Amino acid sequence: MSIPDAFAQMKPLFVDDLQHDYEAIRPIVLGAATVAERSRQTEIERTTLGDKARRFAMEGMRGLADQRAQEAGRKGHGYPDAVAAYMLYVKQLYPPIHLREIERIVQRKFGYKTNHHTIKHFFARYPIPVQLAFDLPRFSAFADAYDARWTVVRMAYEGWNKQSIAGCLMVSRTHVAEILHAFERDGFEGLEDQRTRSLHHPDNQLILPFLKEVLDLQHEYPRAGRFRIYGLLEKQRGAPLPSESTVGRAMAINRRFHGAPGPWQSARDEQEPEGEPKHLPYRPHYRHHFWYVDIRYLVKLDGHWIYSICMLEGYSRAILAGMAAEHQDLPAVLHVLFAALSAYGCPAGIVSDHGSVFRAGEFLAILKALGIAPTPIEKRKPWQNLIEPQFKIQLRLADYKFEQAQTVEEMQQLHAAFIDTLNTTRHWAHQDRADGCRTPAEVLGGVRGRTVDPEYLRHLFERVQFLRTVNRYGFVSVHRFSIYAERGLARQRVSIWIYEGQLRIEYRQTLLAHYRCAYDARRRRLTDMSHPTVYNTAFASPQIELIALDDAQWVKVQLRPPQLRTRRLVSFLEQLSFLDLGTSALILLLVQALWRVGRNFFPHVTTFM
Repeated sequence: MSIPDAFAQMKPLFVDDLQHDYEAIRPIVLGAATVAERSRQTEIERTTLGDKARRFAMEGMRGLADQRAQEAGRKGHGYPDAVAAYMLYVKQLYPPIHLREIERIVQRKFGYKTNHHTIKHFFARYPIPVQLAFDLPRFSAFADAYDARWTVVRMAYEGWNKQSIAGCLMVSRTHVAEILHAFERDGFEGLEDQRTRSLHHPDNQLILPFLKEVLDLQHEYPRAGRFRIYGLLEKQRGAPLPSESTVGRAMAINRRFHGAPGPWQSARDEQEPEGEPKHLPYRPHYRHHFWYVDIRYLVKLDGHWIYSICMLEGYSRAILAGMAAEHQDLPAVLHVLFAALSAYGCPAGIVSDHGSVFRAGEFLAILKALGIAPTPIEKRKPWQNLIEPQFKIQLRLADYKFEQAQTVEEMQQLHAAFIDTLNTTRHWAHQDRADGCRTPAEVLGGVRGRTVDPEYLRHLFERVQFLRTVNRYGFVSVHRFSIYAERGLARQRVSIWIYEGQLRIEYRQTLLAHYRCAYDARRRRLTDMSHPTVYNTAFASPQIELIALDDAQWVKVQLRPPQLRTRRLVSFLEQLSFLDLGTSALILLLVQALWRVGRNFFPHVTTFM
């Protein structure tokens, strides 16, 4: 028989834990085995055996006896019957109750001192019965409101905390705190019923007209939460409103009984739950300290993406300029930048990611000329750009409408409406401001950044953007070229954008035509135009062409001959002969000559020509 088998056979014969410990360490004390060997034989942790042997060597059997007595007293401690029964009753009444609360309740009710460790071992030895008598109804089930409030006070003075009282009686923790505060302030009079209920109580405000207002906003903005709906309702009413919590109750009622959508959560939020706020290295400290720019994918329209380009003022969270564009290229970004600079002046810096349009030479050259510091964020850390939270607001307030749009023009109108909505409704970042300003527009307050001369600003953008008027044939004149824009926009001003060998013609943020070009930077002139692409837009002329031309017959780019500085007098010798004129032109000249002769000889005859 091996030693491990002998120890295993002896274990059932031990009548006391002291015998077990001594037999386990005896070979170690006698030097017959090492701690590691004995640990393998007894299957007891090596550190535990070493500690027991050390205490035996220092104090003898008393070292083991004192330690085991402590353990035995804690594990085998017996409570009086009344205390044990009440502890089981409390645990069954509210299972989530903390052991320290039970310790406090037992001490206050019975004057019996114990600790939560002993209570833990007690519940381990005496599991909770399947069912006990429940003589404590819910708070709302009390026949008398005074008795319900007194029950809350009594449980609090017995040692229950507010959270446990609220969970046991099925009442809100705020209500429990109000009852206890009223009792501490007014005594038993604070438990009496109030004479009248306030007109501003939530139950008095959840009337049908109010529920209908909230329901309409829920259908219009199905992805908005109660904070957004509260802000939209405040903007719509322009009068004192119920609290945000009351709006949340109204939304819940509408979801349950009136088919309102929600609550909605994006797939990204489900995969990436919000945690601790992350570090923002470029935090604005005053108005127009930092602007933030970025491009967001909106929706696909006819198989092509539509993008949202926005310029955000960081301190107020107001969008200074934005557009829904069909292309995420440099002209679109410069268009938004020019609009923001023209209206609000210059910031100290512009924060962006590492996109190619934000590293383009023209973009950086304009920022350098205006003394604006380009501030790129770190790669793969989009939260450093403060515009990201505003895109989440766009996701909740506008994406549902974007998905219903059918044309680019409708998308642009919805995008402009979203910018107005965001700037004029309350923002989460301003809810604790001392000055009472809650919306981005109120915080911005019309404050402008560093001023810049409009002529100088247009001079900076003239290399990439200038204006031209469309003639009656749909062409615009750029240097020595006549290029087609849109015949339906005759006598209208359009924007011409030139950058990196490309020329774009836009009208109201809509791309009309695209060309390849060669630009002489030294002479500041176009030297070549090719590869025309004309887009179908809502501005096309409704008149049908008399003769339909294909791309080969339709000349979209025409090079005008150079103009001479002096006018040459055409002599009779330089005139073309009649033989050089076509037959039709010759007949026309003869008719005009006969008409003039007839006018001279018969001045009183009325002509038809």
